[in-house]
Amino acid sequence: MKRDNKGQFTITTGSTKRKAVQYHGYRMSRYNREFCVLLGIDRLPKELMVHHIDGNTLNDNIDNLALMTYTAHNRIHAPERQIWNKGLTTETSDKWRATMEKVQERRERTFMKRFEKTQKLKEQGLKLREIADRLGISRRQVSERLVRYRELNEKYGN
Repeated sequence: MKRDNKGQFTITTGSTKRKAVQYHGYRMSRYNREFCVLLGIDRLPKELMVHHIDGNTLNDNIDNLALMTYTAHNRIHAPERQIWNKGLTTETSDKWRATMEKVQERRERTFMKRFEKTQKLKEQGLKLREIADRLGISRRQVSERLVRYRELNEKYGN
């Protein structure tokens, strides 16, 4: 492993056996660093990634790299005919049904946590208008959040 003048590792190997580098305090792949240097930024925005045009992930030549969104990258590497869950429904697949139930439960628990603040303000004796002003939402939204919080609290409890 190689160290810089401060004693920090500049090249490391991870579990993928690909070499990683340090650039402006961030650990990243060599090809990500190439784009950062080219664009003059510390690191790539989270919504962008680097694609190897020829499909050879070991070819980190800048002419072989393209910067794109995750959606565009997924379209290249997972054409519609290869989507793993294509055609599965909650009626036809137990695994898919269980996955979707977990997703729904996680979503509902997240909403319950968000609505908890609204419920606490109501318990403090504030009126809907006062809660709406504090949270920057309409009175209708406050009312809907309180109803939904009660429903989710009955379902999942504390």
